[in-house]
Amino acid sequence: MPSLPERLSAPLRRLRRPSVIAGAVWTSAYVAVWSTGERFDTSYLGFAWQLIPAEILRADPIRSTWYLHIQPPLWNLAIGSILRWSPFPDAISLQAMMFVFGVLLVGMLASIVHRLTSRPMLAVVVAVVATMHPDVLGNAFVPNYELATATMLVAFVWLATSSRRDGWWFAGLASIATATAMTRSLYHPVWVVLVLVIVAWSVRDRISWRTVVVGAAIPVLVIGGWMVKNEVMFGHATLSSWFGMNLQRAVIPVLPADELQALHERGEVSSIALVGPFGNYDLYKPYVPPCTPRHQVPATDTPVRAGEVVVPNFNYECFLPVFDQAGADAWAAIKDSPRSFVSGRLWSARTWFAINSGSAGSPSFVMRSLDKLGKVAGVEVPGVISTRGWGTPIYGVLDAPANFALTLVALSLLVLAFAVRCTARTLRRRRDEPPATRDLAFVLVGLIVLWTFVTGITFELGEQARFRTMIDPLVITFGAIAVVELLRVIRGRRRRDGVEDVADEVVAG
Repeated sequence: MPSLPERLSAPLRRLRRPSVIAGAVWTSAYVAVWSTGERFDTSYLGFAWQLIPAEILRADPIRSTWYLHIQPPLWNLAIGSILRWSPFPDAISLQAMMFVFGVLLVGMLASIVHRLTSRPMLAVVVAVVATMHPDVLGNAFVPNYELATATMLVAFVWLATSSRRDGWWFAGLASIATATAMTRSLYHPVWVVLVLVIVAWSVRDRISWRTVVVGAAIPVLVIGGWMVKNEVMFGHATLSSWFGMNLQRAVIPVLPADELQALHERGEVSSIALVGPFGNYDLYKPYVPPCTPRHQVPATDTPVRAGEVVVPNFNYECFLPVFDQAGADAWAAIKDSPRSFVSGRLWSARTWFAINSGSAGSPSFVMRSLDKLGKVAGVEVPGVISTRGWGTPIYGVLDAPANFALTLVALSLLVLAFAVRCTARTLRRRRDEPPATRDLAFVLVGLIVLWTFVTGITFELGEQARFRTMIDPLVITFGAIAVVELLRVIRGRRRRDGVEDVADEVVAG
């Protein structure tokens, strides 16, 4: 029977794990930010386009989510379930959920770094730094899905770097990828296929094809089943029915006004293109056939949210033909003026690295201090985001000052470079060689970064900084790992050069 010291040593060892220490440090910082004035903001529930109106979700979260078509269902279901069944006030309940996501995020990042570098202190420091940037930490104080998505992306990489290689492991990866796609439409089913194919191929000598088929059945049944449900109920086999409107917002505003007018006069785009994206249904009503919602449930037959300010319920079923026409108009505009499309994408790519300045006005001096540290560490340089020259600027004609983080640019490029290198090494690996966990991790992170960036700038205009916060923790973490690796290689070369110089002197002597 183990002695008392031996029985006590196991829990103490667990407390010394980098993931536990990082979680404790992050929690302390979070409490410090909250105790000095930062408060959880539930106003998002009143205007979030991605959510069914909060009062409808609260009344019947399961039925309401079943009739959701504009977005994947998990975030609406999570928010609705908390509003409906939590015994605590909304702000406390939602804040607790977001806090848990934050702790999981930092803990898994620390675990990943420790696995790949075997340096516990480095793991703690990198994980805390990667999650304490105000753009990331601020997401823990609002009930949007950026922090949740970031946590799921990190969870996927965390499980991929574990030493386990069996059916349950692959099924777990398939489940996390599925949950990500069922939360955030940016991570399309094609992304799920890509990451699972990469994992399956990298461990093809460790798991059988039957295991892969069983794991792959998870996204096929869950994601495919939801898409079939949407096809049967709404005639749209998709996770997000408003893709057409989203594409319109990414394309039409940049198009010169005279070109847009000419397209309309030639009948190549509808009047919906002139109205603009994501307006109230009454603005589009004259340009679509008369509509009565087929499903007489609050989630689909309520055109606007309750409240003093009129905010559309984009899940209103009569929006569906508007979304479709907006998409057709967007493709027509792209075909007619690819130059404007490219111009919009370059604008979005530049906006990607713009830093949200909201934390600078936080009531918490801790958050403001983190914002100042972030500006220094991020090597932020001032610039301007301008919409001058746009035909129909959805944000108004403006020259908005912004800071651009050069460190994030450099780390993103470094991570992608390492991912390419690791991909090449993985492709050269013989079947009988064990898969390199580090290589697999960099390949997956590189794909996540590239997918998020390319998809986020191609189909959106103006939301890029928000998208970037979902991958910032991975970019900072794996960028730091890459820097450590480069420094190790440089030191190793210097040592070898030093030894060779000494040997030459001995020979010469």
